[in-house]
Amino acid sequence: MKAMISSEKKNTAIRELAELAVITALMIAGKEVMNVLPNIHPVTLILILCVRLYGRKSLYPAFAFAVIEIMIYGFGLWSVSYLYTWPLIALAAIPFKDSDSRLFWAVYAGICGLLFGLLSSVPVLFISGWRSAVAYWVAGIGFDVIHCVSNFVLVYITEPVLYRTLKKIHK
Repeated sequence: MKAMISSEKKNTAIRELAELAVITALMIAGKEVMNVLPNIHPVTLILILCVRLYGRKSLYPAFAFAVIEIMIYGFGLWSVSYLYTWPLIALAAIPFKDSDSRLFWAVYAGICGLLFGLLSSVPVLFISGWRSAVAYWVAGIGFDVIHCVSNFVLVYITEPVLYRTLKKIHK
């Protein structure tokens, strides 16, 4: 009996690991497919779906996404911020993972898009000081606004349907 229970847990863990790997792949593919559009991509949407389904385990694909992006594009100043920004977006959403409010998740995604540039300016703060960090952030505000609006619209339109579908698959 114990062996059967252990085997079931092992199969569940393997399935969950595979699902998290697929989520990571969807984040990468979604960003790459939409790469021609500045700051318009489904990464935050997919991360929100992952948080809602897996809770804390969503930190794995968030961090894996950052590492794979660094492997694809090479290491640069942006790389440092990716290593904490994407996991931070997932971590901040975890307390609200049970919320079914479409508007809440759309606003959350919009805020994440708007704050992305601010969070990305932190390494500049340590390297060049606060003036350079502010200049770096202000120079990218236009892209942050695009990121905010596109995240809001994408999540508002697709999140409820995608969540219901993925929840059925996850079970």
